[in-house]
Amino acid sequence: MEPRLPTGACLVPTSMNQRLLDRYLFREAGGAWIAVTVVLLAIMLSTRFARFLAQAAAGELPRELLFKVAALSSLEFLVILVPVSLLLAIMLALGRLYRDSEVAAMTGCGVGLGDFYRPFLTLGAVLAIITAALAFQIGPWAGRTADYLVKNAARYIQFNPFEEGRFKAVAGNRAVFYTEKMSDNGSRLQNVVAQVRQDNGVSFVTAEAGSQTVDPVTGERAVRLQRGYRYRGEPGQAAYDVMRFDEFSTRVAPPEFIYKSSKRRLMQTADLVGSSDPQDQAELARRISAPISVFILALLAVPLSHIAPRKGRYGKIAIGVLAYLAYSQLINVGHAWIAKGKVSAAIGIWWVHALMLAWALILIAMRANLFRRLTP
Repeated sequence: MEPRLPTGACLVPTSMNQRLLDRYLFREAGGAWIAVTVVLLAIMLSTRFARFLAQAAAGELPRELLFKVAALSSLEFLVILVPVSLLLAIMLALGRLYRDSEVAAMTGCGVGLGDFYRPFLTLGAVLAIITAALAFQIGPWAGRTADYLVKNAARYIQFNPFEEGRFKAVAGNRAVFYTEKMSDNGSRLQNVVAQVRQDNGVSFVTAEAGSQTVDPVTGERAVRLQRGYRYRGEPGQAAYDVMRFDEFSTRVAPPEFIYKSSKRRLMQTADLVGSSDPQDQAELARRISAPISVFILALLAVPLSHIAPRKGRYGKIAIGVLAYLAYSQLINVGHAWIAKGKVSAAIGIWWVHALMLAWALILIAMRANLFRRLTP
């Protein structure tokens, strides 16, 4: 069970007690942040995982890649989740402290507003650094890797040298395959004809039956033909080798895959810096906004968490959620304005951060009775 500060004890005057108080508040907010982040991440991943399951069920994504793609997607989601989870975590932690009168006890023992803010802003600074790493490097890398795996897997699955009742050329027309009938999953073949062009000649193969398996990693297909004939030689010449076989095996590699993506959220940050394209500038501004919003929301969460005596613990959570939604929507508006060239990159989204910072500072000043002191 987590230790709590006794409501009747004054532990603040010494530096040792101040460090104890900082660790206590940091632990309360940090534990709440981990819990909130796990819950929100589970909710967001459940929707994405359902889509991945649908792709796997439709044969568009190998089951071996299902959890890997979901894990990479979670790194992308953290950029979105860290700001809101920190806001909710601080408000939940302070809500309990207000409810248990621990904030009143701290204030009565001489804890100043700066002492009270320090551990929460420290947590905000730590998470802002983590968010910067996620926004600038880890998130785009995870997105690119997941996108590559999905597209590459789709290529492997869709590449099939056999189509029932049709001749199909593969490997740059170096091979042509035909099958009269095939099973629903494509693993069993009947009445197969194949022509394979090699450096030392051309092989023509016929078989009564066959099967194929796919390597989920490389996409290479192993084809096994049963009860057939193989004719090998040069077209236009009479010298042909004829061989009857009970089983004949060959491998068919998929075409070379060149990964391309037009999604700017997947681009490397170095490619965005210095670009004159408004959409690149908008994406860079969005990434810069992520760590800044974490710190500003940490600053805003403390005054928003204030609960009057005999009020509910969760009374201010709705206000906090609305504040985050307004903040995120304003960032989206600023992002759209930059992308459309309505505002310059220099102005960017800075006006949104300035607006939210001013609101936070006004709330802090009100909590510190600064306006009342300035009134003559």
